Amino acid sequence: MKQNDFRKKMKKGVYTTVEAHLVAYADDPKVVNLQLHQWKERGEILQLKRGVYAFTDASPEIAEIAKHLYFPCYFTLEYVLSQSGIIPEAVFTYTLVTPKTTRRWKTPFGTFSYRKIKREAFTGFDSKTLIAEKEKALVDYFYLNQSKIEPTHRFWEESRLNGEGINFEKALNFAKLFKSKKLTRLLRSFKDYAESH
Repeated sequence: MKQNDFRKKMKKGVYTTVEAHLVAYADDPKVVNLQLHQWKERGEILQLKRGVYAFTDASPEIAEIAKHLYFPCYFTLEYVLSQSGIIPEAVFTYTLVTPKTTRRWKTPFGTFSYRKIKREAFTGFDSKTLIAEKEKALVDYFYLNQSKIEPTHRFWEESRLNGEGINFEKALNFAKLFKSKKLTRLLRSFKDYAESH
């Protein structure tokens, strides 16, 4: 199959080898695999990881890339905290969580870092954009970094975390999903600090 015909039939910027086989169903899968390899070698398509490809001139949504790399997942932690103004630093890695094993991929579209959380706590995000609510992003961050966080006024001051606009009742409900007393204690401490400033 010629690449122009393949592109017209694919109708998406990011796709798997399995999807390529479905689109080119009339061709032998081995031939399709060879074509994908040749297109990659010629720089006509990009390989994001084994079995996942994108057209070089595609501009896919980051949620589409994230799902194809590792599913299920959602964007949270530093990426969402930075976007929400909760942490002042710019973040150059897409940070996500998954109920599966921790993984990380560097792609031409950016680095995607996935960390594992409990399946019971895998909630609190938009199903279309895969972006966590800021309260859930904060709770996820506290949970995965609790060994580095101290529930003290001095720590919160030095961390430069911004608690303005956080719905702490919602955050505490998300924290209950983790069944961690330490997490709840950290969140209540940050709530007290944020409300006093």
